[in-house]
Amino acid sequence: MNFSTPYDKWGEHAQETAAHFASTRFQTVMMWSTVLLPFIGLAIGFAWLFHQPAGWVDFFTCVFMYAIAGFGITIGYHRMATHRAFTGNPIVRGFWMIAGSTGFQGPIISWVGVHRRHHQRSDQDGDPHSPHANHHGSTLKGLWHAHTAWLLRPEPENLRRSVKDLAVDPLTRFVDRSYLLWVVLGALLPFTIGWLIKGTIAGGLATLVWGFFVRIAVMQHATWSVNSICHVFGYRSYRASDESRNNPIVALFSLGEGWHNNHHAFPTSARHGLAWYEVDVSWIVIWCMRKLRLVRDVRVPTELDLATRRMDTAAVIAETSEPILASAKPAA
Repeated sequence: MNFSTPYDKWGEHAQETAAHFASTRFQTVMMWSTVLLPFIGLAIGFAWLFHQPAGWVDFFTCVFMYAIAGFGITIGYHRMATHRAFTGNPIVRGFWMIAGSTGFQGPIISWVGVHRRHHQRSDQDGDPHSPHANHHGSTLKGLWHAHTAWLLRPEPENLRRSVKDLAVDPLTRFVDRSYLLWVVLGALLPFTIGWLIKGTIAGGLATLVWGFFVRIAVMQHATWSVNSICHVFGYRSYRASDESRNNPIVALFSLGEGWHNNHHAFPTSARHGLAWYEVDVSWIVIWCMRKLRLVRDVRVPTELDLATRRMDTAAVIAETSEPILASAKPAA
């Protein structure tokens, strides 16, 4: 079983049908695992509470692993690899790509390919996880598709052309091909922490439940909420060619990814929270790395860029007058 991106089997044009057939088993195993594990994780977590209440070791390990994997997704997979909002030396790049792999959201090249296609076709037919496109029939069905159901569909056609830059990079290919190793590491680390601190196998298993299963459950739904909630509920500060929204609640759990309208207006920006009240902890980490000279070529929009795409206040207020899950004062 190959648990890395089947890049060599992704064809183009006439080879596309064969490529989809060749990668079916990989897609089936990974997608069903990705979809079911969060729900299984929550069930295990609640059931475990009746056996043994979570302690401070379990809680802090869960938060620690959530931060490592979460920043790996937002900083490594998304802003660095997908949008090339900054770059760094191989150690920094490798760390963030490995950290993202422990999040159990798929090998990095596959993840980037799908996300780049989302930006290419955002909220149009061909967008892999739009709640508006692809003829869902109702808002509720669209939200379900964008949140989870899209994971069970075949991968979009011709993703190969979208990730050629990553496929020729030896470091990215190594992290991608060893994806399953990093997932296992993401499970072994919380188990080891619990075992060493508590001194028993049972203690290690308890920490594994919270540091792996529950952590993945919360993180997956936070990421999926960017795809679903942030294309329906929230406010818009900048003009974008889609229905992307800024949502403070999603931003909190997704470590800054919920400022989605800002992101779609300026996709190559390393900073998503563009107003003083839009807290973007992923940007804070990137800013710190830049100050420490660990990363370079950090891209952010200029004041002129912001002014050019900023929506007028009246338009923003009109949009936020509709029922939404969360709202905040738009940028001036």
